Parts: sequence; structure tokens; C-alpha cells
Amino acid sequence: MKILAIFDTMKNLFGKSNAEAARQKTNAVLETSVKNDDSNQNEIDFNQTKVAAKRQSATLIIIYQDDHGQSLSTPQIISGYQGEQLNLQFKEFPNYDLVNISGFTSAFVDTYGSITLTYRKHQGADVWMFSQDIDKQQLLMRPAFIRGDIGTRFELNAPRIPDYSLKKAIGPTRGTFSAKQQKVTYYYRKSRWKHVDHNVHYLRVKFYSLSYDEPEGQNVSVTLSPDTVWQTFESIQMINDEWWYNIGGNSWVKFDENKMELLEQNPYKFDEKFLLAPIQEDPELHIPEPIPVSITAIINFVPNKKLALYDRPFGRKINEIDNNSTVLVTARNRVGDMVWFKIDDLGWTIWEYLKF
Repeated sequence: MKILAIFDTMKNLFGKSNAEAARQKTNAVLETSVKNDDSNQNEIDFNQTKVAAKRQSATLIIIYQDDHGQSLSTPQIISGYQGEQLNLQFKEFPNYDLVNISGFTSAFVDTYGSITLTYRKHQGADVWMFSQDIDKQQLLMRPAFIRGDIGTRFELNAPRIPDYSLKKAIGPTRGTFSAKQQKVTYYYRKSRWKHVDHNVHYLRVKFYSLSYDEPEGQNVSVTLSPDTVWQTFESIQMINDEWWYNIGGNSWVKFDENKMELLEQNPYKFDEKFLLAPIQEDPELHIPEPIPVSITAIINFVPNKKLALYDRPFGRKINEIDNNSTVLVTARNRVGDMVWFKIDDLGWTIWEYLKF
């Protein structure tokens, strides 16, 4: 509309013929202008193509590995243009922590680039190993443990212990490390022990008999007197078929059919005031005056059993006390080869049943 207005103005100013000439000239200018616009547009398109050509494509590879260099996943490949910003979201792996990033960038920089992510696996809880005497319930060696990454498999081998043979294992001897602690206990028995019996028996002693600190061990100062009855708490058959009987604490008796008799039941009734050691009635037995002492000790009898206490050395039973109790020893007395101690005001027992 502006072009027509210009033409009308020229017509009024210069007349019809001149106006026509001007119109033709203006059309020529307009055609030139359009051609120039097309040329400019083509130049703009060319420049844009040139700019796009200058924005070279770029490729980035992301490598996921553990701290031993082992691949955890298929590498991740990302494409873009150099200079373009990156919006990365790294993968997560169960039971792994990201510990290192190599080659990190926030934008495409080179034609080809790489980022290496290193992860470390969570360490599993310890697997503990205990080696224990199945009969004495005592540890035979210092506890040990192994460690490994969660999900890693383990397989244990029982330790070799001289003079002992393995009887059983309780706990996972093979499995995988987890976040929960695991425990394995290996149970051993002395190699010379053939059979162990925990039933209660009674020994009626006919002749003086020695006692020992353990089967096939060293003799101790406790001598079993004739005409006494002793309760046993454990019986062991050796590989040579000898039988040993525990009479409490660390006192053991080797069975000799010429010196003693094995009974399955107590020959006395508990409602009678009988003497387990009727030697106190022996008129030739001399019991000296006790010596006052003040010593703390622990009852060392049989686990989960009560120790009998007597009114005097070789006297009658008057009391009982739990094993592993802490007590005050108030008097000491020696009768023959046996040493007796008085426990508070509760009664008397022999020194083999005390731990000082």
C-alpha cells in the first residue's frame, strides 16, 4: 500500500507520462530488492549450515567398574555436540559405593571422551570360627574370623588340633558373606577318648583308691576311702577300653573292679541321714582344730550342679551351693592327705572344688 501511495504522489507531481516512467523504475527497484532478499536468505541459510558444521558431533562413553577393574555393567554411550551441557545420572549398584570418578566433565568437550566410575563393594560381616572341646566345653584355640565382600562365597576348613579329633560342626561351613555376622563352632574330642557318658552312676569304694586331675592324668591328693559311695557325673571309655569316672570338679577315678563296684542307683535313701563318707565314725580318725583364714574363692564343681557341703571334714551333708559361686573361705583343715575348707558358715568342702 505504501508503494501505491508513492506512485500516486509521483503522478500528481510529474504528470501521467512521468508517473508511468517512475512506476516502471520503481518496479525495477522492487524486483532488485526481492532478488537481494532471496540472496540474503540464501546467505543466511548457508551461514547456518556452516555454523552447524562447526558444531561437531561428540560421543561420550561411561565405564562402570569395581575397584579390581572388573566391569559392573555394559558401558553407557551418550551423543551430542561439542560444547553442549551434559545432564548425567550415574547408575547405582546394590551393595556398592562409588569411590572414584575419572575424566569427569559437565559438557561435551572432545569428539570422543570417556568417564570411568569406580565402585567398591560393601564388606560383609565377619564369619567367626570357634574350636571347642565337646566334653569340657572349653575353647581349644583362640577364636578366628574371616572377612569378604557381601555376596562373595566362602568355604571353611576345620583347624587341625593335636591329640584331638573333629566330631561335628555347627554353623555354615560354606556360604556367602552378608551384612549379618555368622558363626561356626567346631567340636573336638580327645583322640584317646572312645565314648563319653553323662549319666549319673555311683561308685562304692572297697579299698583305698587314688584320684586324678583328668583321665590318664596326674594323681591328686584326694584318696577315696573304703566303704564310701561317690556319685559320678561323667564317664569316659578310652580306646584301650579303660573306664574313668568324674566325681566332681577335676577329680577322676580309674575304675578297678578289684577296688570298687559300679552302681546304677544310690544305695541310700535321701530321707535317711546316711554318711556318704562314714569314715567320720572311725574312732581312730583324728580331726585337728581348724586354722582361721579369710580368702575369696570360686566354687569349681560341675556346670549347672550344686556342690554338697558338710558339717565338718568327712561329716554329714548339711547344705548345697551353686557351681561358680563366689564365696569367702573362713577356715582350713588337713585331715590325713586331704585339705578341707570351710565356706562362710555354710559348711565344709575339699580344696579340689575351689578355685582361688
